[in-house]
Amino acid sequence: MNVDNKKFSDVLGMAIDGDSDATVALISRYMPLINKRSMIKDVYDEDLRQYIIMRVIEQIPRFDPDNVK
Repeated sequence: MNVDNKKFSDVLGMAIDGDSDATVALISRYMPLINKRSMIKDVYDEDLRQYIIMRVIEQIPRFDPDNVK
């Protein structure tokens, strides 16, 4: 399913419901920020990047798509 043209809250709701395409779309939307936060003393850390992605995926069910602006 193509989730690229959907509203953020709709994609989040789909990800909460377990849609893997929606989860990938959310991670993709935030990849620039994830990559930026994966730096330690200006050195890119792949393990940190993977950890951040894993934590984001774990936390998706805790979000409320109806409370997203």
